[in-house]
Amino acid sequence: MTRDLSPDAAQPTDRTLAWAVFCILLAAYLATFSGMPENPDAEVEFQTTSALARRGSFALGGTSEAEAIVGVVHQGRQGFNVRRGRPGREQEFFSWSGVGQPLAALPLYAAGALVGRWFPTLEARHRATTELGVARSEYFEHLFVGLRNPLLGALTGALLFVAARRLGVRRRFALACGLSYGLCSFAWPQARGTLSDVQASAALFLAFVLAEGALLDARRARVPLLVSLCGFGFALGLAFLTRPVLAPGVAVLVLYFVVRLVGAARAAGRAFPLRELTVGLAPALACLGVFLWTNHSRFGDPLEAGYGGVAGLHWFLRAPWQGLLGVTVSPGSGLLWFAPGILLVVPWFVHALRRRERALPALVAGLLVAVGIPHTLIPSWYGAWSYGPRYLLPLIPFLWLALGATLERIWARALLRLAACLLLLLGTVTALGGVLVEYPTNLDLTLQAARIAWPRPEAVDELVHEDENFVRAKFDWRFAAPWAHWRIFLHRASGKGERFPVRELYFLEPDELIEPQWERSHGFRHLAWVDLRERLGGPSWPGPLVCSLLMLASTILFVRARGAVLEQG
Repeated sequence: MTRDLSPDAAQPTDRTLAWAVFCILLAAYLATFSGMPENPDAEVEFQTTSALARRGSFALGGTSEAEAIVGVVHQGRQGFNVRRGRPGREQEFFSWSGVGQPLAALPLYAAGALVGRWFPTLEARHRATTELGVARSEYFEHLFVGLRNPLLGALTGALLFVAARRLGVRRRFALACGLSYGLCSFAWPQARGTLSDVQASAALFLAFVLAEGALLDARRARVPLLVSLCGFGFALGLAFLTRPVLAPGVAVLVLYFVVRLVGAARAAGRAFPLRELTVGLAPALACLGVFLWTNHSRFGDPLEAGYGGVAGLHWFLRAPWQGLLGVTVSPGSGLLWFAPGILLVVPWFVHALRRRERALPALVAGLLVAVGIPHTLIPSWYGAWSYGPRYLLPLIPFLWLALGATLERIWARALLRLAACLLLLLGTVTALGGVLVEYPTNLDLTLQAARIAWPRPEAVDELVHEDENFVRAKFDWRFAAPWAHWRIFLHRASGKGERFPVRELYFLEPDELIEPQWERSHGFRHLAWVDLRERLGGPSWPGPLVCSLLMLASTILFVRARGAVLEQG
């Protein structure tokens, strides 16, 4: 990016700093993580993990929550991403989310089940409470599975540091790249939740980092490490199994790897790298086999992932302008507000092309086309109930990688340095808004207020009108998530409780009061440690202790690497 590939990029100092980045981000994420699923889709994903662990089946059942979900679907009501099984399994119901999400969570579920045996009193208190009228179950299993996104979000930030170093960025700017991704974008609110986009993003970017490691070996006329090649294929497969709609992005990464590996072999005068390609792509093909087999087992068709007619070709045949503007500049879901640091990709892109560095710009452009464009065409471009355009989260690490190189180039120029710092500050403000107030709270209050602002005409179906209001609110500054979240927080911090005047919160004319519908949306109960204390009467010290230990670990790691960082400047 700013210079040739760094020959010392894998030295111990960089690994030490990568672990320091991981510890800092994990401390922030654990301090604010939700633990319990924050929306129905996330609960369905957990129940799939639970069914796999308890019954060895993807079919939901065996817990109070699963039975309630199945009961709703049995009645033909909407609200869950669940579908009836194939002929012969008509009485079984399966999530239509990717199977990679529950499979990856099995070790965390097992750890939660083990810890639950040590604290039966907390488990009993949890089972004595309800959520949406349904008895709860498996507290520690929920809690530990909820650790997945904090862990994977922190891993992605650490991988960004590693990738920036391998591309020649000096250490302090590589550190800024990794830490700012985790704390100055909507990656933070996403990492504290439980939906699948964080896992898909981590797996896709891990595949890129492992590919770069193998390519670096190939350029040095060395045989790429087996762990890099196998890890690349497995990470690609996991990204696909987690979110099958990322298949075009996976294909772009495969093409990038193949073209560059073959080019490196030719430049070194070596034979066609058939062995390396076979080892690297075999795990991905194995994951494809798992995808086809699980689809056939559940729905009777290897190519049927459970979406049925919901996501056919017609899903993409629509005017793109609303989605394009929505995911870029809309005040309620635009990347301009939720990840403003990606603007720094533009000067890097121009500079790289001027220097005839085409490989990485081509990869970024290919991913923008393969992942970005399809998700601007679909009606749910905003990511349904989420904070920021979560469907585009897998793109953010690839765009954010340019930030380290751009900072290094502009740091000596005061005005440009100030502009970059302001962009990152804006990202931190919007990220904190999504952490201090959980996104279902504002979306719930927004829809209540939208019914007042835009009443339903008699001839319009209620559900259609709700969907229209939901999208309309994304483009209305009064309902814009980052700033509405801060107004909700300030209202609570001033001791005014959970009843919000629509005049103050959303600047509407009527003097009406609205209140969050769900118990977990009140106060700070969306935070796992607050929920443990207030709902279950548990101790208040585990969260601060764990986060303090992580910050201590990061400090020790930084001290160990301090000399190398100062030496590079």
